[in-house]
Amino acid sequence: MISNFLQAVSFLTIFPVPVHKESGLEKAMFFFPLVGFLLGVLSIGLAHFLSLDVFVNLHALALVTFPILFTRALHLDGFADFCDGFFCGKGKEEILRIMKDSRIGVFGAAGVFLLIFWKWQLLTSIPGRGVALLLALTASRWSSVVLAYFLPYAGIGPGLGEAVAKKVTLKELAGATAFLSVLVLFLKGPGVICFLALLPFLAGAGFLFKKKMGGITGDLLGAATEATELFIFFALFMIKTATRL
Repeated sequence: MISNFLQAVSFLTIFPVPVHKESGLEKAMFFFPLVGFLLGVLSIGLAHFLSLDVFVNLHALALVTFPILFTRALHLDGFADFCDGFFCGKGKEEILRIMKDSRIGVFGAAGVFLLIFWKWQLLTSIPGRGVALLLALTASRWSSVVLAYFLPYAGIGPGLGEAVAKKVTLKELAGATAFLSVLVLFLKGPGVICFLALLPFLAGAGFLFKKKMGGITGDLLGAATEATELFIFFALFMIKTATRL
């Protein structure tokens, strides 16, 4: 289990940890939500250490920025490729070709900018920004586990998604879900509402990926991770707005 946790840390973050090559990435997904939670804790702690939490805009921007730095923009890269592929490609093969291109297109650049901008603006409007970040980072890593459990690999040839698509077992899904559930229950009402709202959101994403591509790729998992973060921020913002009415 320790080797699987270290594999998750090594894959999802910039932090160098010893990893056994025998440790499969699909088994490491058991710990993806935990690593997301720890990234949130680290980001919150660093923002507090820099005294950024006394400035709303700077604090929110820091909480958006630090996870990107700590993950080498891993998921952001997938989101950019998703935007380029789905908005420019007309069929599966063309979409895959565009997503594999290392160059970023106009839709990818615009998508990344708008994603970061919306995360920043939503976080400035949410009380308890640190808690929102913890839930978003944890739930977003859980979304990858769910999609990898249910959907097959859609790429042509070897790819990152091939290592996990339909290879995640019920054990990994249950472990990842259990950790997220602890956080959701700890947050009580808002956490439960966000989790329940996330289920149809992920179902919709899975349906889109299956219909359009026949399954998932590494880029699509990255895109889903980023989209889930934004969704959680938006859901918490809507909860805050509804409680004020």
